[in-house]
Amino acid sequence: MNREFALSLLTEKRELLKKIIEYNHLDEKAVLPDEIMQSSCAQSYLDNHALMRKLSKVNEGYFEFEIPANRFCFCSEEHLEQLRKLLCACICSQILVSEIKKEQVTKYREYLGEEIYSFGLRRGSLYIPNHLKNRIVSSFSSTEQAVRESGNAVLANILEKASAQSLEKMSFKVESPVRLDLSDSDERLIFDCTIKILCLEIDGSCQNIFN
Repeated sequence: MNREFALSLLTEKRELLKKIIEYNHLDEKAVLPDEIMQSSCAQSYLDNHALMRKLSKVNEGYFEFEIPANRFCFCSEEHLEQLRKLLCACICSQILVSEIKKEQVTKYREYLGEEIYSFGLRRGSLYIPNHLKNRIVSSFSSTEQAVRESGNAVLANILEKASAQSLEKMSFKVESPVRLDLSDSDERLIFDCTIKILCLEIDGSCQNIFN
């Protein structure tokens, strides 16, 4: 962990610091062994924080959270699944709006769910610029594949930057047969848009983790 990032955790990134502490189990209280607890010196241990720290379980800490992609391991599987479908609805908002065939509309509704489908028809269209949506959609062989897989592709693109250790801690696994060919500026833009969707549509507290 670099010094500048460590200092930011102690000042403006306190919520992220809390998550890192929980992740590394540094908030767990030390437990006195039975032989000490049953002895006459038990209270002297309980009253001495330095002694108690020496009894704390030693964990192999992981602190590489200055890399934003690593912070997705703090998100629940449920939230990441919701984010995946919301991304699909945002990226394919124009497809959802323009589709008039009943059979296809029904497929999209069933796949995304009524709430996310309606989101895509309305405010979902506002999160990602059209040029970027078009570029992502063009990576798929059909509009139906784009509606189903574009969210996976975006998350897979973002998590390529994450470390193996943080990916191992994620219960939500992202696999995409389609690899997006995006410029560095487009990758930064889609990351920022993804975080906005996460914070504004799923969990507002994530703003304190990803900012």
